[in-house]
Amino acid sequence: MSYELTEPVHWQGRQWAVTGYGIEALDGMYHVPFADIPDAEDGRPGWLDDLRRRYGTDGDDLAAALRVARTVRAEAKASASKSMA
Repeated sequence: MSYELTEPVHWQGRQWAVTGYGIEALDGMYHVPFADIPDAEDGRPGWLDDLRRRYGTDGDDLAAALRVARTVRAEAKASASKSMA
């Protein structure tokens, strides 16, 4: 079964990708929109542990996706702030 990721794909790991939508599982079964990804200073999101407990989830890959997603989101916010100034 193949799943088409939402463009653009900012990063792709073994099981998870950071896309224009947020974090998506490569198998298409799970996804987290950018709206549900907290800033790093807001701590660990509750959904992170839920997804880590999912069968066969690569926790390191998911943690990497979260780091990348936070960076992508921060860059998008910074870019939006510059364009409004």
